[in-house]
Amino acid sequence: MSPRRKTTNLDMPTHVHWKNGAWRFKTPKHLIPFVPGRKTWLKLGTEKREALQEYAKLMGNLSNESGMSKLFNRYEADVIPTKAPRTQKDNRKELKQLRSVFGNMHPAELTTMHCQQYLDIRGKQSKTQANHEIALLSHIFRKAMQWGVVNSNPVKGVEKHRVKARDRNPEHWEIDEFLSVATPFITAWVDFKLMTGLRQGDILALKVDVLRTDGIWGRASKTGKRYFVEMDNELKAAIKALMACNRVQGLTVVCNRSGQPLTEDAFRNRWQDVMNKALAETKLSERFTEHDLRARYATDLDEMGGDVQESLQHSDRRTSDTYIRSKRPSKITVLSRKKSGE
Repeated sequence: MSPRRKTTNLDMPTHVHWKNGAWRFKTPKHLIPFVPGRKTWLKLGTEKREALQEYAKLMGNLSNESGMSKLFNRYEADVIPTKAPRTQKDNRKELKQLRSVFGNMHPAELTTMHCQQYLDIRGKQSKTQANHEIALLSHIFRKAMQWGVVNSNPVKGVEKHRVKARDRNPEHWEIDEFLSVATPFITAWVDFKLMTGLRQGDILALKVDVLRTDGIWGRASKTGKRYFVEMDNELKAAIKALMACNRVQGLTVVCNRSGQPLTEDAFRNRWQDVMNKALAETKLSERFTEHDLRARYATDLDEMGGDVQESLQHSDRRTSDTYIRSKRPSKITVLSRKKSGE
């Protein structure tokens, strides 16, 4: 029987839980014989970083753990916590995929061929995710070289998948058609999104206590950078409309029925319900995603002469350009065909 899925503290390893004032490891039955004292619950610590370090040591000392598994554990304990919150979440999902394939191997066994085969096979499901996962594996091996575990990086030489950049940029009339059948929540969300261009994860995580009279003082979950959105009456109304959709008001602007932060899966379901209805009942004929609204925001801001890179919180202008150039047709200058002297 598979372990019961965690519903809280999803950023921690599967068998690590908060219990009785501390982080504790709930030992799976098949590992109990290898755990000191054969205990079901082992205290790891009261702080997350401390608990993750103890967890890595524990897992590394279990007799059925391979070298790659120990390497994954050390990376998860020492490196991932130093990254931005959203990156930590993504890395742990990617690490789970890598464990399922390489977990029983030794670092010295992995070759470039193994890594390329992983990329090719995983790419049949998702080329983008395959690229992300192999990039993480490469960084793990770079750290392993620094730690003296290996002398080379087998991922070096692997050819990643070429992924075509998404170029969907919904026109304003398409958004209007979509909104004509949208729920009050989705309507308020779209208004707020097109005003601010904030990432979906940042809107879902937006706390009420960062709302000020002069604006929103937040921190991007993906990069960890602080940002400020100046408040005006229109933005204030959009925020009020979002919060009015909550049955119970919690700590975040957007909440579920219990007042807890709305999850990405729950939001996706709400969005898809409205999109399916719009495709069936309006003139909208092509689907667009919530993320595509960020491109709409970037394109409109660029046309107004605004600073797209700063507003999208990108460290590289080239990243910002992908939201504009690939979404908007090239403008061709018309030349006159009249002959000189005519």
